[in-house]
Amino acid sequence: MNVPAAAHASDSIPLPPPRPAEAAPAPTPSLPTPQQPQDSGPRSEPPKVTAEEPQACPERLRKAGFVLEEAQTPRTENELCRIEVPVRLLSVPVALRPERSVTLKEKPILACDFAESFGHWLSDLAAPAVTGSLSSDLVAVHTGPGFECRNRNRAASGKLSAHATGLAIDIASFELADGTRLGIKPGDDARRNSIVSALRKAACGWFTTILGPGSDPSHADHLHVDIQKHGSSDRYRICD
Repeated sequence: MNVPAAAHASDSIPLPPPRPAEAAPAPTPSLPTPQQPQDSGPRSEPPKVTAEEPQACPERLRKAGFVLEEAQTPRTENELCRIEVPVRLLSVPVALRPERSVTLKEKPILACDFAESFGHWLSDLAAPAVTGSLSSDLVAVHTGPGFECRNRNRAASGKLSAHATGLAIDIASFELADGTRLGIKPGDDARRNSIVSALRKAACGWFTTILGPGSDPSHADHLHVDIQKHGSSDRYRICD
């Protein structure tokens, strides 16, 4: 039987593939249930940060060659005048020359932390600088008492001085091995004036406050140094 031409044409046209069935949505993965930690006995507490033991600083200084005595904060009517770890500083070794030392004739009472800064300034900087500049060893330093319960510049009112917490000292002069004294107040000897000026400038790297002749009338004849913090940072310096 003859098949119509139209039928042959329809047989030659490819048919589209059958439409796949719609995939069912994938199930939402369930999050693992957190496991409860098993009790393995008593838990260890994190280590507590404790302050330095009171005797740690004096012992450290003695090992470094400092000569000092234990001291008590002198009694005062103002309870704010007190020192943390007070020591009486007697002498410090000269850097790289342990057979020599610098004596503090007035035996000042200082906070141990300040005694450490002040002693190293004398040992590591002042003594070698004086010997190198004046060809005579630094053998002693004349100072004030260190601790003094008073306000700044001995004013009747105002903020407490750094002396009131043992964090300051006043330097009156340096005594040399040849018997001469190197005063803080400028004199007629240009070379001596130069070394005192150099020590004063270098002190800005060791202390937070340095005051001396020219700063104000209260410091016309001595050099005041302290490590009292100014504001929130110990990087701020008053080098006047």
